[in-house]
Amino acid sequence: MSDLPITLISVRRSHGRATLTLSTGEVLVMPRAMLKERPYRGGMPFDADSFHAFIASRAYPFALEKAVALLALRSRTKRELRDALRLSAYPEEAIERVLARMEEAGYLDDADFAGHWAASRSTKGMGARRIRMELHHKGVDRDTIEAALSSLDEQAQFDGALKAARKAFSGKDPSDPRDRQKVIAALLRRGYDYDTARRALAALQDEA
Repeated sequence: MSDLPITLISVRRSHGRATLTLSTGEVLVMPRAMLKERPYRGGMPFDADSFHAFIASRAYPFALEKAVALLALRSRTKRELRDALRLSAYPEEAIERVLARMEEAGYLDDADFAGHWAASRSTKGMGARRIRMELHHKGVDRDTIEAALSSLDEQAQFDGALKAARKAFSGKDPSDPRDRQKVIAALLRRGYDYDTARRALAALQDEA
C-alpha cells in the first residue's frame, strides 16, 4: 500500500488558506496566495517532499507581502499580525522573520500603536479600564499599556467622560435617582472609574 502513488483528492479555499486532502486521508494546509505559484488541483499526483520544500522556500516572500498589505489597511499589534499570518497557514519560521522585518523597518511598534489607540479611544468616550482591556486583548504587554495610559491628558479623559454622560442622559430625568444610576452604570461600562463617573454626573447636573 505504501508504494501506491499519492493523489490530491481536493483543494478547499477559505480564510486565506487552502486545505489539501490526499488519497492517503492526510490533510495539509498552505497559504492560499501560494497557489498562484503552485496551482494544486484535485485529481493530480501529489509529492509530499516537493510540497514541503516549496512551502519552506517560498513562504517568506508571500508572508511579507501579506503583512505589508495588512499594515497598509490599518496599524496592528505584533500579536494581531502574527495571528493573521497564522490564520493564512504561513509556517512559524516565516512569520517570525516577517515580524522581525516589520519591526526593523518601523512598521510594527506596539508602543506607538498603544499610544495612538489610547488617545483615540479616550476622545471617543472610553475610560482607562476599557482601553486597558482592549489593548490587552490585542496582545500589548502590561508595561506598554500603562505607559500609554499614563500619557493621556487627565482633563481630556474627564471631557470624554462628560461627553459620554451627556449621551447617556439623553431623554432621562436628572432629578430621578434611577436615571442618575443608569448614567453611572453606562460610564462604568465604558471603563471609567466610579469617582470619574460621579464627577461627570455632577458636572452634567450643574449644566442642567
